[in-house]
Order: sequence, then structure tokens, then C-alpha cells
Amino acid sequence: MSIVVPIAIVALLSACTGSPAPPSAATSPSPTPLSVLTVPAKPPSPASKAGLGSGCRKGSPLANVYHPDRLLVIGSCKTVSGVIESIRREADGDIHFDLKLDPAYAKLINRGNVSGQHGWLVAEIVPADEPGCTPGKPPKPVSGTYNYGYCTGADITSPPIGTHVSVTGPYVLDQSHGWMEIHPVWRIVRLTSTSSRTVTATGVRIVSVTSPAHRGSTATLIAQTGARASCDLSVTLPSGAQSQSTGLGAGTADSSGRVEWTWKIGTRTTPGTARATVSCGSHAATKTFTIE
Repeated sequence: MSIVVPIAIVALLSACTGSPAPPSAATSPSPTPLSVLTVPAKPPSPASKAGLGSGCRKGSPLANVYHPDRLLVIGSCKTVSGVIESIRREADGDIHFDLKLDPAYAKLINRGNVSGQHGWLVAEIVPADEPGCTPGKPPKPVSGTYNYGYCTGADITSPPIGTHVSVTGPYVLDQSHGWMEIHPVWRIVRLTSTSSRTVTATGVRIVSVTSPAHRGSTATLIAQTGARASCDLSVTLPSGAQSQSTGLGAGTADSSGRVEWTWKIGTRTTPGTARATVSCGSHAATKTFTIE
């Protein structure tokens, strides 16, 4: 018995200290997938204003972009350079500008850019990165399915037409239009300024305006003037009041003299005949259109 008892004790200790069986693969938790199309659920810290030294940002490339599923991310952060050829404010609040890319980046455009954007790369500054909003707060109220994210405090503005710049941001395919973009723009650096290219308008004519324009939808006006001329669009509503819609106001013609505005007609706008006036320097053109 003096031998049996220690052996039993040793066996018992071995059973207690043995390695547990590995967990079954069926019970292992699955990783949570990440999507580049996800909009942040809470406001970012205002400290993210500066971003990384390269101009790139952490997190979702499409943060603060409304309807992000319309954009296909090709590169989460890319820097390109070129000359700004046109600038306009979109009805959705984005600042749209076009870059004639330097030769080193010429292959970044596609057929859509050639046919729809004069061969230029599109760049979009979103409301969350524009001046005037409060960091950590929505830059614009949510409207239906339009969610503009949260203000970053980046205060990005577009230099004037003719400026040689580098632009940093996600390189994407706009699947709705079929062209390539930097969207959203995270950083703009002026390389050289060629503001002397800006010329005074020698005349202006309105090429087209949406008519009838329906309440709750957008209207577009296209005018022709001197290359890179600075212009302004105002709209007098059927009620006699001046429209305050985003998208009206200053516009700059591209290198061919074409300048375009798009704005939204309010749902409560009085129907009838409205008047659009385009002013470029000392020259002006007026055209009436119908609001229904």
C-alpha cells in the first residue's frame, strides 16, 4: 500500500494539470468585416483636422461623403498634381474643380474624364472639410438620404483657376458618371500661381437653362464668356424675391469660356416665370425660365 498510494496521487495530479483541448473551430468568433463605404457613426475628434503629415487620413476613405456607395475606391490615398482649369459649387454643397494633370499623372484619367470633363481629373471638396462649419458637428443638416458626416475643421478651399497645385485624397471611380476623381479632397498645396492667366470677360451669353424647372428638383444654367473669366449668377423668383439657394453666386469659366451653375428649386417656391442674370465683369445676360 505504501507504493500504490503515491502512484494514485501522481495519476490524480496529472489529470488535474493536463492541457485543455483546443476550442472547436465552429465556436471561434468570426472577424467583423470592415467596409470602405462606412460613414462614421460618431463625430471625429477635432484633432483630426491636420491629418497625417502626408495629407492622408486614417479611417474610412469615404467618411463624410454622402451616398458613398456611388464611389468605388481605387486607392485609399493618392497625391496628384496639375493645373486647376475650372471651379464650381455643386447644389449638394461640394466644391467641384477640375485638374489638367501633369504628365506624370496623365494615365489616371479614363474615357469618362475625356468625354465628360475635357480630359481633366475631377476633385471634390465636401462640406465637412469646407470653412464655416463647427468641428465635430454636422456641416449641413441631414436631408433624407443625404448625410454629410461631421465637420473636420480642415477649412479647405480651392485656389483660383490657373494655379498649379498638388491634391491629396482617395482616388475613386464615380460610378454614376463613369469618370475618375479625387473625392474627398484632403489637402491642397499650391505649387505655383499663374493667376495672370485669368482674363476679363469681353461678353457673355446664356447658352441654356433648365425650363421648366420643377420645385424640389435642381436646375442648371450654362453660359459662355471669356476663358477663365469670373462671373456671378443671380435668380429672381416669380415672387420677386432673390433666390438664396446654394449653388448660385460666383462661378469661374474654364479654359474654353464655359461656366455652369446647378442649384435646387425649393419645394415651396411660387410657380411662374423666374429670371436668371449672369454677370461677368461689366457684361451681363438675362434669360427667363419657368418654375412648375
